[in-house]
Amino acid sequence: MTTVQKQVDQLNHRSKLTSFRPGLLYLNLPPEAAQKIVAYSLVFILLVVAAGWLGYRQIQSSNTPRTVKIGLVAPFEGLYRASGYELLFAVKLALQERNQGAGLHGYRVELVALNDFNDPVEAAKQARVLAADPAMLGVVGHLAPAATLAAIPVYQEAELAVSIPWSVEATLFEPARPGVVSVAATVEQTNARLEQITQGLGLDPRIITSSDPAEIPAATQAVQLAAEAVTAGTFLSNLSNQDIRVFGQVEAGNLQLVQVAGAKADGFIFVSPGPGAEISADSDFVAAYQALSGLPPGPRAVLAYDAANVLLDSIEQAIIKDQGYWYARQPSRAEIKASILAVSRQGVSGVIAFGPDGRRIDAPVWVYQISEARYPGTVINP
Repeated sequence: MTTVQKQVDQLNHRSKLTSFRPGLLYLNLPPEAAQKIVAYSLVFILLVVAAGWLGYRQIQSSNTPRTVKIGLVAPFEGLYRASGYELLFAVKLALQERNQGAGLHGYRVELVALNDFNDPVEAAKQARVLAADPAMLGVVGHLAPAATLAAIPVYQEAELAVSIPWSVEATLFEPARPGVVSVAATVEQTNARLEQITQGLGLDPRIITSSDPAEIPAATQAVQLAAEAVTAGTFLSNLSNQDIRVFGQVEAGNLQLVQVAGAKADGFIFVSPGPGAEISADSDFVAAYQALSGLPPGPRAVLAYDAANVLLDSIEQAIIKDQGYWYARQPSRAEIKASILAVSRQGVSGVIAFGPDGRRIDAPVWVYQISEARYPGTVINP
């Protein structure tokens, strides 16, 4: 066979295995072999894509910390703005401490603070603003019982956990609302403590809701002010009979009472679900809060700090639970809502743990007496 003939035969043999069309290559392979090649190719492509995605996420996480948000709603304008800023500095301090170093297991927590004027209508409005933000994971608030009650249904619908920093009526927890906890004694618990004090003094105070002492019947020995601080302070400033003992329910005891009544506030006794700075005079919290705000923390600041840390603990638990995933996933509202009830910690106000309805177990109550026109005054019965 000639060399030319051999070359022709080789070309004919190759043409049986491979045929060419313009722009395309066709392999005449058995079906099993073709399927294996396609499968291996897909696996290779998926591995390349996964490696690229993981590399991207690694670079992204190392350069830009992931962030989540919590909300704070309080009165930052109007009569009770000073109380709102007490809460703001306390929550900011809690976030500063958690955001140090690597933050909350690689996350930074941002604060969104909104003003509700202590008004129920405005409280519900601001609750809807927070609920609309997909990065929002939980809320500290509100300060007035009526404002808190108005906002809770909005948070419940949005699956947002809520850590309440001040006293609310027990009816808020009846029935229990999943994801809602309070670090403060209820209004009923504080009233019960006040009743113990007055009974111990042999007094049966008449309950007053107005700012006009003229409504007090003659021969009254004691009154109990069931009003917010400005109304209570106005009552004291108008009171001329200094022989009447005056007590206040939880909402009456506030800085604004002293601002309105001045020296006439001296001797006023009220109940508080939180302690002032003198309770923990040597704690790091008091020094850090004063460095941040320029003022010593009052009872609302103490409980706001504790409430913020309860919410942050809940977020942290959700993040730790997520560490097992190979991809980066922001903790969900539902996870935080489910975990907040199980939070237990040593707070500035004492040991914090919650019952199945979200109320603080063995919630403490303090009794104060105003002296030298200073709020909160002196603890007379811790």
